[in-house]
Amino acid sequence: MINLSDPVIKKFIENLHKSIERKSKNLSVTAYEDYMTENRIIKIFCEDRNLGPRQCAAEMNARYKTDMDNEDVIRILKTNRLSYQSKRAELLNWAADTIDSFAKALETRNAKDFEDFLAMRNKIIQTRDDERYKIQERIACLMFYVKHPELDSGKDADTLEKFGNVYMKHFLYDATDFLRNICLRPKSSAKGDKKDSQSDKIELLENMLNRSDMLLKDLQDEFDARIKESHQNDLVEFFSRLNSEKYGCILDEVLNARNGVRQLLKDKVQLPPEISGLFILIQRLAQFIRDSEINPILKPGSIKDMRLDEVESCDYEGSPFLNTTEVKRVKVLSPGWIYKNKDVQISRPRLKELAE
Repeated sequence: MINLSDPVIKKFIENLHKSIERKSKNLSVTAYEDYMTENRIIKIFCEDRNLGPRQCAAEMNARYKTDMDNEDVIRILKTNRLSYQSKRAELLNWAADTIDSFAKALETRNAKDFEDFLAMRNKIIQTRDDERYKIQERIACLMFYVKHPELDSGKDADTLEKFGNVYMKHFLYDATDFLRNICLRPKSSAKGDKKDSQSDKIELLENMLNRSDMLLKDLQDEFDARIKESHQNDLVEFFSRLNSEKYGCILDEVLNARNGVRQLLKDKVQLPPEISGLFILIQRLAQFIRDSEINPILKPGSIKDMRLDEVESCDYEGSPFLNTTEVKRVKVLSPGWIYKNKDVQISRPRLKELAE
């Protein structure tokens, strides 16, 4: 437990509060409302890394009076590339270890412990596509107050829920500066030497000034990414409507028709020339879907053995699972569709249990 009566710790908490307060002044309501839901879900997983989406949704409803189901949680996890439990666990474990090393350095005020924390903080966790997780520092910041709520000066943890990746990242950098100032400064300053105290303040201000340009650049990058994401969302919405029941699940039908055409060509079936144009149209539609980087998730018509955790992200028709280890044989009625990086789902696979 961190000694809250220590003057150095009191000053550290005050600096954290000021860092959060400065950043919160630049927030707009429309920007932070989406972040709050995401961050609260992440915090629940920080508290219990073994939870599933359904349990997380139940906790969100109980704690924040929301009306979420497991599909809402899965959608948010997919948006942040956290839907794979193994990768989510890797990130959460890294965040927990990073905060543990931070707390150790804060207690010992030892330069070696600070360097150990810095090495842990700078470790890169990669997505399944070998890209760096942009949400990495954000999870560490949320883990910070989950593991050490005693360092919250009042409402700092609640305010932090409004931050996105950029502000979270720079809050973590601020906290690192405060910790560095404690661990690497001369020991005399820990006893309240005024001269050293002034030097500490100057050093902190210089570090914050040097990072201001980086903050602006990161915010611009985030803005550009949000613009790009809005275009992506428009594309996803277009193909989602195409594959809705209202329009006859056009993506599914194009895939089925293309496979049927291929089978006819393979069997060398002679067809009237009047319908050859239809075959060309089907092939071009299929090519358009591929060029738009829209791909099926499962093979249509295939038979698979699946557990509850695999079925949760699908539309399942059949008897309920008795436990998480039970395996049921299902048929893929609709393959489901994804866009580009496998975390953006166009439509869910539709499965039907096969009778014994």
